[in-house]
Amino acid sequence: MRRQCSYTGASHADPERYTVKLAALLSTHLLLCTLPLLAQAQSPIVLDGQYSARTDEMSLEIIGKRVCFAPDKAQWGRLPRPAATHDAWFCFSNDAEARRLLRVPARQADNCGWQARARIIIDTYQPYVEQGDGNDMARLASVVKVAQPNAIACE
Repeated sequence: MRRQCSYTGASHADPERYTVKLAALLSTHLLLCTLPLLAQAQSPIVLDGQYSARTDEMSLEIIGKRVCFAPDKAQWGRLPRPAATHDAWFCFSNDAEARRLLRVPARQADNCGWQARARIIIDTYQPYVEQGDGNDMARLASVVKVAQPNAIACE
C-alpha cells in the first residue's frame, strides 16, 4: 500500500521525488516564515517633536532610564502603529546612542530630567500592542537638529 503525502503529491515509495518535493515545500515554508521579518524593515521616518529623559521616581519606575520622544500631533500618522486613542510617543531601543546623538546632559540632583525639541530620523518602529504597561519602541538613526535642553522641574 502506497501512502500519498497530502501536501506534496509524492509518496514515501518514491524517495527521490519525495525529497525534492519536501525540499521545495521547506523552501516555500522558510520564505513565508521570513516575510514578516522582511516586512518589519521600514523606510526612515523624519519626525519633529520633543525628547524627554525623565529621572523622577515615578518615570523611572514606569519606563526606566530611557530617552523617549513625543512627535508633534500632526505627524502621528507617519508612525506604523494601529489607530489608538492615546498620544503617540515612544522610547529609543538604542538608548545610549540616542543620548549621545541628542546630547542629553548627565543627570543632576536639582532637576528631574531634561527635554528639548528635535527633528529626528528613526528607521525602525515597534508598536506596543500587548495588554498592560509598555510603550512603543523605535531606533534612532540620526538627529537632524536639536535645541538646547531644558531642565524638567521636580514636582
